Amino acid sequence: MKYADKEIQELEEFFKTATLPDSIELHHSTVITDVKAFVHSHLQIAKLRQGVPVFEGFYDRLVLLKEKLSQ
Repeated sequence: MKYADKEIQELEEFFKTATLPDSIELHHSTVITDVKAFVHSHLQIAKLRQGVPVFEGFYDRLVLLKEKLSQ
């Protein structure tokens, strides 16, 4: 398993207090046009599908967004 409840909780806490832009370019080919909806949906999927390898990308994108916002 790539991540556990603790990592998801840490992401939830970060995004509760972070100033979220309306949109952001995650990669050169990925633009998030509704960051709040993105965070909400990705956290839900990461929690509900924890331990299922095909859904790890949702967690990975949240981590990448956190890194970009923390710069």
